[in-house]
Amino acid sequence: MLIAVIVINILISLLCLSLARKIWMFTLMINRLEKRLILIEHRTRFVLERAPNFIDYGQRGSSQLRQNYSQLQRQLQQLQQAMGLISFAVRLGSRRRKPRRSTF
Repeated sequence: MLIAVIVINILISLLCLSLARKIWMFTLMINRLEKRLILIEHRTRFVLERAPNFIDYGQRGSSQLRQNYSQLQRQLQQLQQAMGLISFAVRLGSRRRKPRRSTF
């Protein structure tokens, strides 16, 4: 009977030891996960703290590009008008300068 009690106690001790080891391993895994999450949080904060500055910079650049594009469109329109006038003048001039037939 004593041997049975000792064997049962040893089995219970081994079960508790196995359970303690699994709890220990689970704790280590949780600690590693916590460290990774903290690192991710720090990196995310680092990026997000600077995001407003980058967004503002991008908006200013976009605004400047839109202004430059608008100015270039106006210049292109003026150039097209000037080319149209020059073309019209050349056609008009070529009509007037047609040689007349001599009456000799």
